[in-house]
Amino acid sequence: MKQLAYIAQGNSDYDERLRELLDGSGIDPNEFIGLDWFSLVPFYVLAGATVTPDGHAHGSTMHVTGVRVTVPEEFEEGFLETLAEILSDAYADEE
Repeated sequence: MKQLAYIAQGNSDYDERLRELLDGSGIDPNEFIGLDWFSLVPFYVLAGATVTPDGHAHGSTMHVTGVRVTVPEEFEEGFLETLAEILSDAYADEE
């Protein structure tokens, strides 16, 4: 599996190609303060990624420290192309 993003409060890390795609989309990365492009997680899943939280529990309380976005290496190209299409459709200006 290839990690394409690790989304964490104030310290997200995106693969260069995914970052370029997101930067070029014109979508506001700060919809969730401190979690760059976190609002796009459902689109990552629809494009074929697996999204996995990193966290730990304290009794009955769960604390998520970050979220990993991964794809099998052989699906990376398809993921990026599909994500670009989905985002274009979802965020296209209505005429």
